[in-house]
This record gives sequence, C-alpha cells and structure tokens, in this order.
Amino acid sequence: MRIVGHKNFGLNQPPATPEEAWQRGRVLDAMLPNPLPVPRGVSRMTHAQRNAQDDARMLAVARRLNSSAQANGTA
Repeated sequence: MRIVGHKNFGLNQPPATPEEAWQRGRVLDAMLPNPLPVPRGVSRMTHAQRNAQDDARMLAVARRLNSSAQANGTA
C-alpha cells in the first residue's frame, strides 16, 4: 500500500457544514458490515465455485457502496 500526501490529512478536521457531516456519516454507514450475516460452517465446493461465490458477494457490497455514494452526491 502506498500513501500519497499526508497520512492524517482531513481526519482531524470537523466537517464544515451539517450537510457535509451527514454525507460523511452516510458514506461511513454504507461501509458497515452487511446486516445479513455470511453463512458460517462447512460447505463443499470447488475452488472455482468458492471464488465465484466470493466475487458475487464482493460485487454486491461494491454496488451497495457505490449506490449510497451516488445517492448522497459524494461520488
């Protein structure tokens, strides 16, 4: 991982307006774990099937994050 710029830039500064604070909060809320837990336990599948399942889950998470960012106007 490569950090460009100052590592703590903007983290210590409070949002300028209540609307900006609300938008930041909505983006952070979208990053929280899925309220529906990932099924736990043992499952038998091939490596390719497991990778496809992981890809589908990550795609769903990315869609949820991107849709919330567009709805909030932060993207």
